[in-house]
Amino acid sequence: MTEFTTIFWSLLVPSIVVFVYADIAMKIRVNDRLPAKERYSWASRNSWAVARKYREFYPNSYLPLIGKCSFLLCTLLGAAFAVNTLW
Repeated sequence: MTEFTTIFWSLLVPSIVVFVYADIAMKIRVNDRLPAKERYSWASRNSWAVARKYREFYPNSYLPLIGKCSFLLCTLLGAAFAVNTLW
């Protein structure tokens, strides 16, 4: 169990950091291009809408894909940890 926990935390923490960075970077760049009435608030947790709008403004960017992959990695690692803990 100790090896799995070490691997879990060594993968989870960087993926959370990448997800948060991607979300903040996309929100900053999208809010710079949107009019004042359409901007996303900083308290908003709707990162998928921000990613869609970001993809419209910057179609060749990999940042939305990186954000989505890191979110899925966090979800899969959490599910694996829960199964391992309950097993």
